[in-house]
Amino acid sequence: MTITSLNFFIFLILCVTVYYILPKSFQWVELLLFSLVFYYFAATPLTFGYVALSSFMAWGVTNGMERDRKKGAKASDMKAWKILMVISFIINICLWFRLKGRAFLSSTLWGINQIFPSVKTVELPEIVAALGMSYYTLQIISYTLDCYWENAKPQKNPLKLLLFSCFFPQMITGPISRYDQLQSLYEKHSCSYKNLAHGVQRILWGLFKKIVIAEKCGVIVDAIWADFTLYRGAYIWIAFLLYPIQLYSDFSGCMDIVIGVAELFDIKLVENFKNPFFSQTSQEFWQRWHITLGTWAKDYILYPVLKSKGLQSLNKKLKQKCGKKAAKIITTALGMAVLWFVLGVWHGAFKHIIGVSLWYWIILMLEDIFKPYSEKINKKFGFKTDEFGWKFFRAARTYLTYSFGIVFFRAKDVPQAFRFLKELFLSFTKSRWNPWVLFDGSILNLGITYKELNVIFIAILALLAVGVLREKYGYARNWLDTQPVLFRRTIYLALLFAVVILGAYGPGYQSSAFIYGQF
Repeated sequence: MTITSLNFFIFLILCVTVYYILPKSFQWVELLLFSLVFYYFAATPLTFGYVALSSFMAWGVTNGMERDRKKGAKASDMKAWKILMVISFIINICLWFRLKGRAFLSSTLWGINQIFPSVKTVELPEIVAALGMSYYTLQIISYTLDCYWENAKPQKNPLKLLLFSCFFPQMITGPISRYDQLQSLYEKHSCSYKNLAHGVQRILWGLFKKIVIAEKCGVIVDAIWADFTLYRGAYIWIAFLLYPIQLYSDFSGCMDIVIGVAELFDIKLVENFKNPFFSQTSQEFWQRWHITLGTWAKDYILYPVLKSKGLQSLNKKLKQKCGKKAAKIITTALGMAVLWFVLGVWHGAFKHIIGVSLWYWIILMLEDIFKPYSEKINKKFGFKTDEFGWKFFRAARTYLTYSFGIVFFRAKDVPQAFRFLKELFLSFTKSRWNPWVLFDGSILNLGITYKELNVIFIAILALLAVGVLREKYGYARNWLDTQPVLFRRTIYLALLFAVVILGAYGPGYQSSAFIYGQF
């Protein structure tokens, strides 16, 4: 059962109905039962044991620490709990590495083998991982650390903590919520037209992004990536520029569905995207893309590393030898290197170390180093940075920067990514120069029709329009709520028909799995 299937929406309607009919004091119990039923049908049921193990370990450690704190235990007495906390982290991480990081281990060994043939590759037998393992693992680690740092009070009820880990809308691809952000799970909720209307609106918009935009873009992108020898020149650039839109529509579309489903229960999940392709810099991009992963990495990796005794000591030594500015750049670069390495590993394969970790670590550090110089250049030449043309140029530059990185994300391995990049730069040579394929009908060989191309074009314009409204009003629906009733209903009906009609691919068709569902 996927969250774009008819079975899921039948299940969802039943859940919402039961949720508001039964007594409010049992609503959190109902959410837990709904989550268990969803897990049973959407994943391998026995793998739920991993989720339960992770949650109950966190419950035991955090409540044990809290109990001893209340008794006035000394720091030395708390050391045992700190050790147990670290052990729980190690167990969670080792489980993730064995179950979800199998591709990373295998691809890393393969990469080392290419350089040092004496190092043998090892193919680990595949074991089914828990649904959403990469997401709930980070949630449990953040919860445990927040309790350890006394930023949160431990949850006394182990079943309530289990609900925090497995709340069914966010089991597929997050978002990665903090414990204090999901307190509404345990509160009493009343049915309201606003919650139901906003939830349905958000779900429809997510389905439009996934089924209409991402799926149709995917037909083109997949065809080109399948054969570089057949599709060269302009085709390579089409795939290069279209894949970021496909990935964004797929991932953010999933987030819209997830957030909309939670809104039906009057549960507010945190936003995970905020118009990333409007970003002026790569740093801003990562503040708008997969927001919950970025903030998690900063709070639980970057800041602890920067505050660590080793890095603080190094910073002092560098200040004496290189000066304050250089010391800050070097220590920040080291902290960022750790952060981006972890993010690359989290994505699960060696190719992500190149396309996520190394690429963006270099880009962000260069941005940070050259920021003062670029500001001086802008001032010297009188560039009007507030004008549309300048903002468009910077947003396009950021888009291209991201596009280069996710070549490694889309490729099956590092060699294929480099072959794609090679074709990208060779596309302007005489033997590969073929811009006419955009106009002579050759593009129809990709398995797409002119009608579907028009749909993609109009849908991307709609995506852009909604993005502009969101930049100005916070949410497009905030603007839409101020419009006449007839206009609002026309927009929502048009969106519904677009999903039903334009997203229909014929008998037996089933939309592809969400791209970020693999993590």
